[in-house]
Amino acid sequence: MRPLRQLRHETNPLIFVTLTVITAISLIPFLWVIANAFKDNTEIFGSASLLPEEWHLRNFGAAWMDGQFGVYFLNTVIVAVATTVISVAIAAPAGYAFAKTQLRHASALFYLYLFGITLPIESIIVPLFYQIKDMGLVNNLWGLILALVGTGVPFGVYLMRSFFRDLPDALAEAARIDGATEWGIFFRIMMPLATPGLLALAVFSFLSAWNEFFLSILLLLNNDTRTIPIGLVQFRQQNMSDYGALFAAITLAIIPSLLIYIVLQRQFISGLAAGATKG
Repeated sequence: MRPLRQLRHETNPLIFVTLTVITAISLIPFLWVIANAFKDNTEIFGSASLLPEEWHLRNFGAAWMDGQFGVYFLNTVIVAVATTVISVAIAAPAGYAFAKTQLRHASALFYLYLFGITLPIESIIVPLFYQIKDMGLVNNLWGLILALVGTGVPFGVYLMRSFFRDLPDALAEAARIDGATEWGIFFRIMMPLATPGLLALAVFSFLSAWNEFFLSILLLLNNDTRTIPIGLVQFRQQNMSDYGALFAAITLAIIPSLLIYIVLQRQFISGLAAGATKG
C-alpha cells in the first residue's frame, strides 16, 4: 500500500481544485450562521458583509439565559455522553463475542441484530413509547438514553464485530495458552487493537444522540428535560423577531458536534471505512 504522502502527490490537480471548491461551498452556510450570531437585525438584513461591523455578544447571553439554553445544553451533554458510554460498553463485548468466541447459533443471533438496523424508528415508535411509559421514564432523560441505546446497538455490534474479526486469532490463542481468561483477552489484547473502531462508534453515537429530534420530542415533554434540538424549535417560536439571538442559539447547538468531529475525523472515517469493508 502506497503511503498517504505519495498519494497526495499523485492526486489530479483538477480533482484537488474541485474538492476544494466543494468544501468551500459547504462551509459557507456554517460561516454565515456563525457570523450572523454576532449581528443585530439591522445588520443581518441591511449589510452584505459576512463579518459583522459590530460584534454583539449579547445574542449568546439572550440564547443562553432567556432561551434556557444552559438547561438544554446540560441535558444534551448528559444524554449524549451516557448514550455513548453505554453503547460502546454493550457493543464492544458483543462484537467480540460474535467474532472470536464459539457461541451456539451465533450466526442466527447476529443476523437478528442486523435486522434491527433495517427497522425504521417510525415502525416501532408506538410500542417503544408505551414501554418507556410503563417504566416511568417519560419526561426523564434516562428514558431517551435507553431508547437511543436500544436503537443504536445493532449498528454498534455490527461495526465492532467487523473489527474484531479482522484481528489475528493467534493473539487470543497465545493468551489462552498462557492462562488468560476470555475477559482478560478482551480487555488487555483485543480492546487496545480495536481502538479505531471504538472511537468511530463513540463519535457516531455521540453525534446521533446530540442531534436526536424525533425521540426527544416524543419522550421529553417538560421544559426542564428538553434537549437542544427541541429547545431550538421552542426558542424560534418565542423569538421570531430576534434573528441574532436565534443564530446564536444555532451556533451553540452546532459547535460541540463540529469540534468532536474535527478532532476525531480521521478515526471516525477510517473506523467506518474499515467496519464497512472487513468481515
